[in-house]
Amino acid sequence: MKTVLVFAGTTEGRKLVEICSKNQVDCHVCVATEYGKQMIQESENVHIHTGRLDAKQMRELMEEIGCELVVDATHPYAVVVTEQIKKCVENTNIQYLRLLRKNGVTETSDKIFHYKDIKQCALALERTTGNILLTTGSKQLKEFTAIPGLKERLIARVIPGMESLELCREAGLSGKQIIAMQGPFSKQLNEAIIQEYHIAHLVTKESGMTGGVNEKLAAAYSTDTTVHVITRPEENAEMQETGISLEETVGCLEQLLETKFEKGTVHIQLAGIGPGNVKALTKEVEEAIYRADVIFGAQRMLDSIPVTATTYPYYRKDDILPVIYELCESSVSDIRVAILFSGDTGFYSGCKKMYEALRCVKGISLEILPGISSVSMLCAKLKTDWQDGNIISLHGIEKEQWIPLLKESVKYNKKTFFITSGVEDIRLLGNILEKNCTIYLGYQLSYQEEQILQLTPEECTTLEREGLYTGVILAEEISSRYLVPILQDDFFIRDQVPMTKEEIRKLSICHMHLKENDVVYDIGSGTGSVAVQMALLSSSVKVYAMECNPLAVDLIKKNIQKAELNNVTVIEAMAPQSMELLPPADAAFIGGSKGNLREIVNMLYQKNASMRVVINALSFETICETKQLLEAYPICDLTVEQISVNRMKKLGEYNLLSANNPVFIFSFAFCPKE
Repeated sequence: MKTVLVFAGTTEGRKLVEICSKNQVDCHVCVATEYGKQMIQESENVHIHTGRLDAKQMRELMEEIGCELVVDATHPYAVVVTEQIKKCVENTNIQYLRLLRKNGVTETSDKIFHYKDIKQCALALERTTGNILLTTGSKQLKEFTAIPGLKERLIARVIPGMESLELCREAGLSGKQIIAMQGPFSKQLNEAIIQEYHIAHLVTKESGMTGGVNEKLAAAYSTDTTVHVITRPEENAEMQETGISLEETVGCLEQLLETKFEKGTVHIQLAGIGPGNVKALTKEVEEAIYRADVIFGAQRMLDSIPVTATTYPYYRKDDILPVIYELCESSVSDIRVAILFSGDTGFYSGCKKMYEALRCVKGISLEILPGISSVSMLCAKLKTDWQDGNIISLHGIEKEQWIPLLKESVKYNKKTFFITSGVEDIRLLGNILEKNCTIYLGYQLSYQEEQILQLTPEECTTLEREGLYTGVILAEEISSRYLVPILQDDFFIRDQVPMTKEEIRKLSICHMHLKENDVVYDIGSGTGSVAVQMALLSSSVKVYAMECNPLAVDLIKKNIQKAELNNVTVIEAMAPQSMELLPPADAAFIGGSKGNLREIVNMLYQKNASMRVVINALSFETICETKQLLEAYPICDLTVEQISVNRMKKLGEYNLLSANNPVFIFSFAFCPKE
């Protein structure tokens, strides 16, 4: 079996050893300290050597174990060790690989400063005030304590080993200036240390994304602490060019061993980041972001959080999925991925579609982390609640869809909450609302420019400032929703057009068994009385009223306008041709057929072999034709009723009954063939 020797000292080095262990590669690991040994799991094929080695001892170890590949995964600052390893493999058949992590801090701002070495950093700190947290290790503490007046301000965080503690003592630090703790350190723990020790300046090395820099930066950002970064030594310039990544190192191992390693797992967290400001993140989401190796999100989201992970300004699944597939294919170790969504993942969020797209992908684990919704935040600002309100999204939805829903909600609900795509939605909302309501808007919630506005509908129409708006409409008066068809005949404009009478209309609609979001055909609509009554049951019901008589078509439009409906579409054409381009219906009412009943029923069956149909028949011929048609199709739930209605009319001093024409009501559903 071929043997690999790894000089560890970084997270990447430990990951490489884990990969070797997982894939049964004979691996010897050199670590400098007992602490380093504790970080690596020894196994049947992983052998750990503890203690610092000089060049001679390194060479002897290589000969003893007969290694064919040496991987230098030491810290980027361990320049001397790297040079020794390289000299040991010169003029041998041992292959040498330099495993280097990516840099972790590249940005510069008024709170982040870079230095070429520790001496330059220490001199810069001399000109500052406030306590200093050193996270650069224990070996070079004396370079800081040698600066007059600096030693008393230092707090050194070092690994809990006797060697580190002895170096702290030699540097002249007292016990209260030493934090001996084993990492990794979360953002929260970094924050706690900064606050407990009143830290004004944090010093770190440019140790890479997996060196804890993310968590340090995040903690410094949230506590307004200045960061001082010591960049990698110039001596490493050549190594930066020749060093390879963990993935490339594993590829070399696979080639050497003539095998294929098992892939790592891509751990994906779908995270709601709230309204947008980093301060509105939940602790759980915050931790996910700052521990992620890869982050996806809209650019405005990425701009609002300080991260050094690899980022992609993508929020659509079609853009994200190819990258995820590539990660699954190329990942040699476990990878943490955060996909960011505004607001809460369960509130009009793209999270649902993303979850459905990812749930069947092999090689990933999937988790959803909720966030704070803008509606929840608005309620907190207004000191109210939202459990008794209705919520509607105007964001990314055609106005033809949300306008009827909004109008219906305001009519029947004291509170109607809404989220928008911007100021244009607010202006349109102002135009469609009645005057007897008040609108509260949350503008740029959680951001520095946040405002809470109280406006009338008219004032909404003149709003010009673009941005993120969430609002609530408080209606002064609301109606109670009727649970059955209630319109009487005298509501409708009739002229000389026949109309389905009130009693027949109500009973026929009940036989339709309509549900929320149903699509319905009203064939031979006449005055539109049935279409209007069905549409009034719910704004989510979509009604197509079909009529070939121009006079009747005009009356239908007038009655729709009178009822203030947006969910009825009038089709001026003869059935069944009028149905050809329409979406399939869930139910159909046939009030008139112009002699085309057979063709109409056939078209309905082709449109939806499970459709529910109600037919009104007055003439003996229509009754007989309907009976024959019912025998030609697979139907179920058949009901046939003959309704005779007598209405009382006053004639002089007497109340007399006046009979309407009897009507047969046929109701049934097509049954799909088994």
